[in-house]
Amino acid sequence: MKTWRKGGWQQGLAGWLLASATVAAPAWAEGGKAQAGEKPAAADQRSEEDMFSEGEEVEGAAPVKLASTATPSSGKGSDAEPEGSDLGDARMTGAARENTDLLTRDRTQIGGFFYLRTAAMLAEDQKVSDAALSNSTLFDTYLDSRVNDRVRAYARGRLTYNPLANAGGTVAGGGQSGLGGLGMGAASTDEVRASLTQLWLKFDIDRKVFITAGRQFVRWGASRFWNPVDVLNTTRFNPLLFFDDRVGPTMIKAHLPIESLGWNLYAILLSEDAAKLEQLGVALRGEAVFGQVELGLSTVARKGMDPKVGLDVSAGVWDFDLTGEAAVWFPQGEDPRWQASMGLSWTWAFGEDDSLILGAEYFHNPSGVTADAVVKSYTDYAIASATGGKPQAPSFMPMYTGRDYVGALAVLISPGSWSDGIITGLALWNLTDSSGTTQINVSTRVLTDLTVELYAGASFGDGEFRGYVPKLKEAFAPMAALMPDGQALLDSLKAPLVRGGLNFRVDL
Repeated sequence: MKTWRKGGWQQGLAGWLLASATVAAPAWAEGGKAQAGEKPAAADQRSEEDMFSEGEEVEGAAPVKLASTATPSSGKGSDAEPEGSDLGDARMTGAARENTDLLTRDRTQIGGFFYLRTAAMLAEDQKVSDAALSNSTLFDTYLDSRVNDRVRAYARGRLTYNPLANAGGTVAGGGQSGLGGLGMGAASTDEVRASLTQLWLKFDIDRKVFITAGRQFVRWGASRFWNPVDVLNTTRFNPLLFFDDRVGPTMIKAHLPIESLGWNLYAILLSEDAAKLEQLGVALRGEAVFGQVELGLSTVARKGMDPKVGLDVSAGVWDFDLTGEAAVWFPQGEDPRWQASMGLSWTWAFGEDDSLILGAEYFHNPSGVTADAVVKSYTDYAIASATGGKPQAPSFMPMYTGRDYVGALAVLISPGSWSDGIITGLALWNLTDSSGTTQINVSTRVLTDLTVELYAGASFGDGEFRGYVPKLKEAFAPMAALMPDGQALLDSLKAPLVRGGLNFRVDL
């Protein structure tokens, strides 16, 4: 992260961000979480964490440990003198030193990243020359203004350029639309999109309660792939992406650290899309540390949403890290429903900075359905639509459709002399319909500040991770035979087979 003093073009860049924040509809977000095993960029981590040393949640991390009291936010630490300053008399009071620090350091920092992504996907029974291409360029920038050690304002905007929009192209890596994120990506009809990903203000009350108000992203839970406890986000994390691109809701978060007990308490007022007082929601969370065990208990309630309670735990046992989550929600007039995940990982440090991480995770979703049930819902929808009805289109959440899932992970960090390299292997299976996907990610830093990301993956089976296409073709065949162009429509259904991509990222 670089810091610039006031100047013409710098102010222009800041003005662009503020203007886009005013007119943009929120779409894309970076949660700051690197792909499993990837080291987060130091610039992003510095800008997102440790405001007042309050122990704010890091996406995908276990419950946060004890938070300390507020400290000055000078870039060199609380006791470091501002660069280029002359504090003069050693008898200067602490208040005067603090004022001098504020006057001599840059209070507003500008940073972000530039991301160029290119991807290709080959479907079953498709020529290599007909493989679908995707390309997008993403520019993410933020303004981080630490007015003093107790007040901080943060704004983050994102500009996405899709040169293939008019040609029916997609956004590389996708999002959470259907199974797009597991294949090529969510279709985009906009050549240029601007979005506001974060906009919040932080301050404290008597240095005991820490308030964050505005659009912000918070992820709760301890699991790596499946997060039933992640009650604040309406979309789910896609573990095949290199970073968490979701946008969090607008809310007011109050954080109370209890230092004597090692606890963190949170109260959140959810105000996203709340046009009336009755549409506000409330979320509560408590975190506690007992030796090597960390516990988190959370709940959320809002009109139009099923009340939900979640418990997550992480523990260190010998050389293993254990994680678990369970969530229960209460649909009106129905029996309670629940989901649970549990994971195990092992880390082996075999060199000065070399390490190997192996992990596995299981997810149980009793409310899940089989592939045949999914196909039937689409068949019923097609029949009702053809006969003049107005049925509701089926909607299934990727990686939360089946009853049982398993995920596996292997991460090799800085192997041998390749100190800037990370290799990640992922595998996800839907045990309910016997479909799955695998992917290998390779990330390396070159030319000091340029990160190159390369990935390749494949899908198998005839269920969720193949878009249910083989089963849908079989089910729609009788109807297609009665339609003039039925066979052409049937042939247009393509099951994803293999995919790959090349990304370039520069942290600004």
